[in-house]
Order: sequence, then structure tokens, then C-alpha cells
Amino acid sequence: MAKKKMSKTIEGTTVKITVLDGKQEEMIFDFSKLPDDIQAKLGPFGLNHKLGDAAAGKKGVEAEEAINKVFTGLMESNWSVRAPAAPKVSTKTIATNLDTLSKKEKNAAIEVLQRLGINIPGITPPVETDKAEAKG
Repeated sequence: MAKKKMSKTIEGTTVKITVLDGKQEEMIFDFSKLPDDIQAKLGPFGLNHKLGDAAAGKKGVEAEEAINKVFTGLMESNWSVRAPAAPKVSTKTIATNLDTLSKKEKNAAIEVLQRLGINIPGITPPVETDKAEAKG
């Protein structure tokens, strides 16, 4: 895994940043020392960013619900409220669960996975595309 390019922490009204391979050990920026007009602009900017993050990877009503959930949490002084992430299914879980099925159920499940274009190494063969389809 790639190393982070920087680490950032917030303590009170200060932001502390350490940059990998930088010359300064730790840079400290105090929000409370910024001019009032800049603080006023950073508030909506931060809210925009926080609400946008809540909707990341979501669409339509799901995105709206996530945004409203986070904003409601903020109004209740809860900074860390998040909309739950979409469930994730690993290929390892699928492979393990396939082994619990009868032979007939397992073959049917593998057929469905193949039709959906889902390749699970050691379980389903790679999906071959029709060369005429691939050319478009």
C-alpha cells in the first residue's frame, strides 16, 4: 500500500499537517487567528465539503438521504455521523458460501455469476467477450 503523502489532524481550532519528505516537521495553522471574513467563507466551504462527502458514491434519493442524515447530525452537535456505506461482498465470501450449497445450487450460482460477468478466480472461468461485440 502506498504511503500517505501527508498526515493532518485537527486539535481545537488548529490544523496540524506533516508532509512526507517535507522540510518542516509539523505545520500548525490556527483557524481562530484568521480574519473574520475568511472564517465566514470557510464555514460554508467546509459544510459543502462535508455534505458532498456524505453523498459520495450514491445517487438520487440515496444521496439526498445521506446528506440529510449528516446535516441533521451536525445540527445535533454530532460531527461524526455518517450514512452507512453500501454493503460490500468479497470474492472470498462468495467462494466460501458456494461450498455450502448443493452441487445443483452451486452450479446454478456459478452460471449466474458468469452471466453477470463476475469472475471469481478458481471458481468461474474468465468471461470471454464476442470479438464482434468488442469491436462495437
